[in-house]
Amino acid sequence: MRDHQMLSRQAVSDLSRARRIGDEPAVWLKLAKVISSTLITGSDKRYVYSLQDAVVGATPGYAPQLNANSITYDALSVSELSNNAVATYSYGTTKTNLPAGITAVKIPNGTYVVVTPHRCTDGALVWLIINTQAIDGVCP
Repeated sequence: MRDHQMLSRQAVSDLSRARRIGDEPAVWLKLAKVISSTLITGSDKRYVYSLQDAVVGATPGYAPQLNANSITYDALSVSELSNNAVATYSYGTTKTNLPAGITAVKIPNGTYVVVTPHRCTDGALVWLIINTQAIDGVCP
C-alpha cells in the first residue's frame, strides 16, 4: 500500500510540474541528410541547406539511409552563422590566417547531420545544423 501511495504522490507531483512548465517548447534533435544547398545572397560562405530525415539501419552494418516518405526542409549551419565578408569564418577563424589555397566550404551533399528546430524572429521554423565549419584545400 505504501508503494502505491508513493507512486500516486509522484504522479501528482509530475502533473503539477507539467502545468508550471506551460508552453515551453520541447528541445530535441534528429538525424538528417543534406540533399542540396544554396548560397545566401550577399553572404560569405553561408548557405541554406535542403535536408531530409534519416535513420540508422540495424546491425551489423548500421548503414544510414533516408527515412521513408521524408519531406524536404530548410536548415542553416550554426557554425556558418558568424561567417562575414569582412574578416572571419566560424568560431573567429581569421580569413587572412588561412594558408593560400585553403577556404571554408559548404557541407557536401550526402552528409549526415544532427539538427534541432529554431524559430526565426518572424516566427518561421528553420532547422539548425549542429556542426563545425569545414575548410578544404591543398596544404602548402
